[in-house]
Formats: sequence, C-alpha cells, structure tokens
Amino acid sequence: MGAIAADERLSNASGPGAAATEDEIERALKLPRLLIDANLSAGAALLGFAGHCVHAETELFERLSVCRDLDEARSAYGRFVEAMIGEYGRELTELAASARENAARFAGAATTARPA
Repeated sequence: MGAIAADERLSNASGPGAAATEDEIERALKLPRLLIDANLSAGAALLGFAGHCVHAETELFERLSVCRDLDEARSAYGRFVEAMIGEYGRELTELAASARENAARFAGAATTARPA
C-alpha cells in the first residue's frame, strides 16, 4: 500500500516544485531530441540522394543499352559523370550547411540545458 500511495502522490504532484521539475526534465531532454532530429534529417537527406543516384544510374544504363558503338557509350557515360560530379558537389554543400546549423543548435541547447 505504501508504494501505491507514493505513486499517487507523485502523479498528483503540483505546485512550484512540480513545475520546476518539469522544466528541468524538458531542458535535459532538449539536446538529445535535437541530436535525434539531426540524425534522422541527415539520414533522410542521404537516403534521398542515394535514391536520386540510383535513378540516374538506371537512366544511364537505359542510354547505354541503345548505344551502337563505343564512342556513343563513352559520350553518354561522360555526360553522366559530369552531371554526378555537380550533384555530389551540391549535396556536399547542403550537408555541410545542415551540419553547421545543427552544430549551432546543439551549442544553444547545451547552453540552455545547464541548470541555472
């Protein structure tokens, strides 16, 4: 009976102490939530880009399948490589910008997560 009474007291807690505890919990969870969100966002971006690359390779293979000679195939492959180099550069730039934004968010969250 003592454990149940203690649980009821905890679940019915109110007042300034309870609010402070909720604020502390929220502050303590802010950084882990940001880290999880950043990982999910980066993972989604990478998977999206990987899907784009697979699609581009499929289109290349379709073009290669109708090439009549080596020069035509070499030209198609050269255009593919040039396009993908540009795509990789853009993706890397976007990921670096996202990493900088996340680092700034993490620093801000770490500062506010410290108890006053």
